[in-house]
Order: sequence, then C-alpha cells, then structure tokens
Amino acid sequence: MLEFKPFSINTLKEVLPYLKKNPSLCSDLSIGYLYMWHEDLDIGFCVYKDTLVIKENIGEQPAFSYPIGNNVSLLIEELKEYTFANHLPLRFFAIDELTLKEIQNNKKLSPIMYAYDRKWSDYIYSFNDALTFKGKKYSGQRNHINKFKKLYGEPNIRLLTINDKDKVMEMLDEYEIEHPDSQALEKLELERTKKLFDNFEDLGLYSAGMFIDDKIIAFSIGEIVNNSLIIHVEKALIKYKGAYPTMYSGFTNLINEHLNISLDKINREDDSGDMGLRTSNLQYQPIFIAHKYLVHYNSPLQKLSNIPTFSFNNIILSKIKETDKEAYLKLNTDIENNLYWGYDYRKDLTITFPIDENTFYDSLKYDMEAGDSLNFAIRLKEDGEMIGEAIIWNLTSDGFAELGCRILPQYQGNGYGIKAFGALEAFVSKYLKNIKVYAKCYHDNIKSFKMITANGFEPVYKDDTYYYFEKGMAKTSFIKLCPSLAFD
Repeated sequence: MLEFKPFSINTLKEVLPYLKKNPSLCSDLSIGYLYMWHEDLDIGFCVYKDTLVIKENIGEQPAFSYPIGNNVSLLIEELKEYTFANHLPLRFFAIDELTLKEIQNNKKLSPIMYAYDRKWSDYIYSFNDALTFKGKKYSGQRNHINKFKKLYGEPNIRLLTINDKDKVMEMLDEYEIEHPDSQALEKLELERTKKLFDNFEDLGLYSAGMFIDDKIIAFSIGEIVNNSLIIHVEKALIKYKGAYPTMYSGFTNLINEHLNISLDKINREDDSGDMGLRTSNLQYQPIFIAHKYLVHYNSPLQKLSNIPTFSFNNIILSKIKETDKEAYLKLNTDIENNLYWGYDYRKDLTITFPIDENTFYDSLKYDMEAGDSLNFAIRLKEDGEMIGEAIIWNLTSDGFAELGCRILPQYQGNGYGIKAFGALEAFVSKYLKNIKVYAKCYHDNIKSFKMITANGFEPVYKDDTYYYFEKGMAKTSFIKLCPSLAFD
C-alpha cells in the first residue's frame, strides 16, 4: 500500500530529481508552486518503485499527480488500490494535453471524465521574445519600457539573495498598501510570496529585483524546469510606470546571462479569473495557453450521458439551466442560509471577484464535467422556477456518495427539503444503482438533521463537526470504515 509523506522542506528535496525530469509545463508540478501552496492544499509525496506521485486537496477530496518516473503503470495500479482502500476517488490534477491523450489511450484508465477551468490555465510565452520584445506585436511593451527609462533612467536589475529580504519585505508592504481592496486569494498569495522568498535559495529558485536608488520597486521569483522558466512571483509598485514589462524582460535577460543554457519558454502561470490580469497576459502574446485538466477515473456519473428530469413525490429534479443563474447566484451568496453548509462565498479562494450570474454556474458546470458532482435544480413543476439545489457529490472509488439539499429561504418551511432529499435518494436508486449513499450535517443543524432522518436515514457516527447518516443495509459499511467514530 502506498504511503504519503507530509510536506516538508526535506520531503520536497527528496522529490526534486523527479520534478526536474517532469516534461509537463504545468506550474502546479513545480517546486515553487508546491512550496507556496502546501499549507492550503495539504500536499503529500510518495515515491514507489522509482516513481513519484503527489497528493493534494482539490475541493473536498484529494487528487493525485500523474505518476512521474520509471514505473508509471505499476503506480497507477497501486493508486487504484489506495483510493479504494481509503474511500477516495481516483482523480488526477494538473493534466496537460499530452498527458490527457496518454490517459485516454490507456485502457487501464477507462472510463474517464475530465474538464479544465480556464482561470487556472497557464500562459506560455517565448523566452527569446521576452529578451528584446522585437516586432510590431510587442510595440506596447517596448513603449512602456521606454517610458520607464525616460522617467527613471536605465533599469537597475540584479539577482537577489536572502540578504535582500528587508528590502523585499518593505516593497511588499508598500505593494499591499497600493492594493487595499485585495480579495482573499490575493492576500493569501502575498503571504505565501513572503514565505517563498525566505527559502528560495534552499529550493534552487532564482529571484531578481529592480532598484531605484537603494529601493526595490519590483521583483520576481522563478525556477527552471527542463527548458522553461516558470515565474511564480512578479510584483511591481504600480506608481512606477512601466515597471512590470521592464521587470519581466529584465528578469528574463538576467536568467539568460546567469545560466548560460538555452531556454525556449516562459510560464507566467494563471490569471485566477482576474479579467484585468487576463487582458494584460494576452497582450504579452502567449504562444499558447496550457489548460490543466482534472481527470476523474471511473466516476459513476459517466453512465449518465444526459441529465434526466426526475419526478418523485411532487418534486422535480432537473438540469440547472442558464435561466436559473439568478436563483443559483442567490442560493450561493446567502450567507445565513449557507451557514450550515459550512460555505461562505466571501472566503472561497476559487471565486474571483466581482461575482456575477456566471460565477457559480460555471463552477458547477466544471464539477459536473469532471465527474465530481451531479447538481439538480429542485422545482415544483417541470417548467417551474428553481427553489433549491440537490447534489450528489464526494464520490469514492469503493462506491459511496454524499447527498445534500438546500432550499432558497422563501421556500423553506413547507417540507420541500425533506421531499427533495427523498427524491434525490430515489434518483440514485433508479439511475446509479451501485452507489451507496450517506449524508452529513453539523451537530447544531436541526433542520438538516430532521430532513435527513425523515427519509429513514439514521446517524451512524460522528466527528468533532458532523453527524453522519446512512440507511438500511449500508449502515454497517460506514461503521466498518470508521469504527472509532461509531455513533453513541
């Protein structure tokens, strides 16, 4: 059975040889990315038979890197056993186009469902073009650099060491003041940047700063993977006009001079859905955009080529349509109503602000295409408005899935949640016969407790946060899985 070591500097260094050999351009599989985000993604490593696999949390469940090393097929079989024994789905994250084709051609990994989210796609640029910005298509970048030179003189850019930490931190403090309305992800990324700088030398990364007098006004951190430069951090004080393109080209030139090796690509990572950043990234003329797929092996949802409309006990479960976007937005942004789901969209790091009617609708489409969930609109008649959502999610390789329902506030108090939950269970019985269902709710969520138990489910175990429920013959299965949490 595979054993994953938790993230540490030492375990990261153990897997460096494998990461350096990785042919993928995805920034998610680089040293800097793994270090920056390990606290938020609960990253772990396993080397088995000279082959590496990385585990990290995607949503509420772990996902795995596609194996890197000499025994890929063997490790895939081990992952099947591991996910089955630990009641997890087998999902692969950060899958590029070439690896996706390899998976599609692998009969041992069939069937699959997969999807990518555009906001996490990496921008790939020509390394040589960034050195000089020659040509008409880069006239905008050259103009910005020339403006910088006119205002501040020739750029003074040099490689940094840890001895420059105080100057870097001063720059980042000023950067934070310049961006008072930063969202949760931006604030977190700034904190992770500070920690990355503390260890960039130990990790074999490079950093450069642009100075005016003795002050750093822009800096970058990057690493070399194969023939590419991945830029993890690119910060500049916006009051210095033209600082960003000047720093970008200057960092590229420094790397080119310092390494004395031939590089041909630059990965400036994703735009996280920030439309301003997306516009800027496209203006730098990427040679292509590297989509990163989430691949779900053997999801039971792949059996449903179309989402059927299902009627049960005067409740209709049907596809969430574009005409439901407004209702779905209200459902996801109602802070009080979502309190007992444990969800607050304001703290959701996958959400890019400002939000609109597409924000949550696009997320559910992605989850469904990847085989991670099946989301229904709850209606009182087939052509009626959406009164809530029913969901099948948290699927596992050994055949479990969680059921959940939430009702818009104006429709609560009429028993619709109880009926919808029963309809969802009936849907699984008809269309997904091999799935064993369960539910959970917070200890103090009385409404959900009543909704679940009214449908014949019984609490079978608990942890510090939730009661867990099962029904009928399935009850013994969860107790066997988690005997230490058996309900009193």
